[in-house]
Amino acid sequence: MEQSGLPFFRQRLIGRKIVIILPVIIIIAAIILTFTALPKKYYFTVRAGDLYLVRGSSSGWVFSQRSSALEPFSVKGLDLKGITGVAFKTQDEAMNVLRGLFQKRVQEESEALLVKEKELANAYSDLLRDMSGAKAAGTPGLEKNIEVLKGWLEIHNAKVASAMPAAKS
Repeated sequence: MEQSGLPFFRQRLIGRKIVIILPVIIIIAAIILTFTALPKKYYFTVRAGDLYLVRGSSSGWVFSQRSSALEPFSVKGLDLKGITGVAFKTQDEAMNVLRGLFQKRVQEESEALLVKEKELANAYSDLLRDMSGAKAAGTPGLEKNIEVLKGWLEIHNAKVASAMPAAKS
């Protein structure tokens, strides 16, 4: 009788092990399938003040992989709610949106700075004239400042010339 009870006990232990181990295996398999089978999308995310492009099933997943298409850079102080957390089908689509956003920002900031630089250009021209006069009168140590002012004014004049629309013939 002891022999007939022993296999039943072993079968019962094996059955309990299966009941415990099988759900664990199913959960692990579901997690693996989730990360491999779901379509991957691209997301912009900000971590520690830097902007990253990540590839994953969702922007919030810890297992998302950083894309090598974008070298992370600081975006502290910028409002990027329009692009962070948005799913992009391809890496190129994400980069095109980012490129468009920053090209627009650069254009706006350049135009705003050009207005301020025009005001400074008059003051710098006057200062350059006066420094040149002081140098001609024998004041030492003005050469470097004069060269810097001349350089800045040349750059400014080139910007102004390129910003002006071409004259119609």
